[in-house]
Amino acid sequence: MKLKFRIILNVKEDVLRDIVVDPSTSLFEFSNIISSEFGFDSSEISTFHVTNENWEQLDEIKIYKIDDNDQVMDNLPISNYFISSGDKMIFVYDFLNYWTFFIELYQIDNKNNSDLKSECINSIGMVPENAPSDIYDDIDKDEHFDQDETIN
Repeated sequence: MKLKFRIILNVKEDVLRDIVVDPSTSLFEFSNIISSEFGFDSSEISTFHVTNENWEQLDEIKIYKIDDNDQVMDNLPISNYFISSGDKMIFVYDFLNYWTFFIELYQIDNKNNSDLKSECINSIGMVPENAPSDIYDDIDKDEHFDQDETIN
């Protein structure tokens, strides 16, 4: 059995990969697969966020344990989170540049018995040289706090 994912990089141009992954793959391994398939070297800190069907972030799964209650991606298989088609997560790579990926399981292939741990079966678009710099570019600047205004 293999899990087929569509992974979309959150940038202006279409950049996506369809990746087939063994369900026993840990989230840590999956993070390395994703970063590698998009041309990153996997050396930066990353995190997964469990989401609902509207992509709202719910639980965070960290690369390192910070608090006693933290879930850590090292020993957690992706099959714990991707159970049926349509299951989603958000992956954030490199907290300084905040590369954000939307991951959706689109097929569970029970007939695929390949020995490969993962395989990219579709690649569209090139990753931009720089991460999106300002997530607030589209907000009308007149609606923001007036810097000359005093706070009473």
